[in-house]
Amino acid sequence: MSHSFKLMIIMLFTSSYLYSGGVINPPEDANAKDIVRDVVVVHGMTLKGRVTKLGPDKLSFRLVYCDGVNHIAYKDIDSLVTKYKYQISYDRKEVVGRVLGLVDREFLRVELSDKTILIKIADIDNFVMSVQDDDSVENRIRNRVPYTSGNMNFGVEFEDGINDKVKADLMMNWWHKKAGNELHFYVDYAYETTATEETEKVQNKDELTAILTNRYFYRANDFYFVSMMGEFDRPRHIQSRYVPAVGYGHRFRKDKNQWLQPVVGLAYVSTRYTDENLYPDNRFTAGAIGLNGKYQLDDVAIIGTLVIDGGTVYYPSISDPQEDWISRSNLNFTIPLFDFISMKLAIQWINDSNPDIEVGNNKTTTNLYFGIDF
Repeated sequence: MSHSFKLMIIMLFTSSYLYSGGVINPPEDANAKDIVRDVVVVHGMTLKGRVTKLGPDKLSFRLVYCDGVNHIAYKDIDSLVTKYKYQISYDRKEVVGRVLGLVDREFLRVELSDKTILIKIADIDNFVMSVQDDDSVENRIRNRVPYTSGNMNFGVEFEDGINDKVKADLMMNWWHKKAGNELHFYVDYAYETTATEETEKVQNKDELTAILTNRYFYRANDFYFVSMMGEFDRPRHIQSRYVPAVGYGHRFRKDKNQWLQPVVGLAYVSTRYTDENLYPDNRFTAGAIGLNGKYQLDDVAIIGTLVIDGGTVYYPSISDPQEDWISRSNLNFTIPLFDFISMKLAIQWINDSNPDIEVGNNKTTTNLYFGIDF
């Protein structure tokens, strides 16, 4: 990514940057000669600072005299030694220690108070500096609320002219992952009104989808899931809809950033419409068939990293799949711009057996978001 493009993004999102807390300075005085630093050697070049994140293929490293963060592939690292202590959670265990080095680019050699152990990087759920070395408010929160990550994506549009238009979109993802338990909360809300000099204000969108899913991995790649989807879409006459579901899934994974998982199970669909006299409540037992995945491309020209993720889920009625069914699909393209800012292109396909043919059963939306990652 060019320096000019990065500078433009910085100017656009300075407020978001300040909100997130800005740069986390090292606990020690950066001007002190004996400052304690983490040290990583990349192709013979020594870098000093602190490790901020451990990913499946790369670690994030903040240099002691710079504001930016470097993302370094493990294959490029000659050695890694941390002077700071880190709280590390892995395989249902929690330890606090210093990293003494990498082993085969897949394991960390960690020094504890009484021994030295090897920890597989792919098994690490949480890696955060110990409060012994950083007692800042932000780091205390990270230690008190571990295993948690997410993003909030915003899209806003205002038009004042021949057409008066107000449009707002919000998409949020929240994950809590600890050992074999994975909790995911997804919210997507869209609101839009338009008006002209000759027409009154029309509400084109007032819709919400919220999905809470818990996956329990009883084996490395096999899991049971329980989910609850709730939604409304007033312009399409859906007052409320609830879809609880249970089932089984399998994750085909290359690593934490590249995987594909099909699921199958049972669901129950309960729908209320805005006009109860015209459209009676609709309830039916359904199958639950889905597929979702994620694929990350690194070292992409100009943009650096591109994350592609998405999925589809289909709830056909068991008694009459031609008459009653629900289908949801989405495809997202995300470009991480900085540590906490990203740009996302999201495409969604909504399709179900809505009884109002004039409204239509099919809808495709495409949105461009700017997001804050945490």
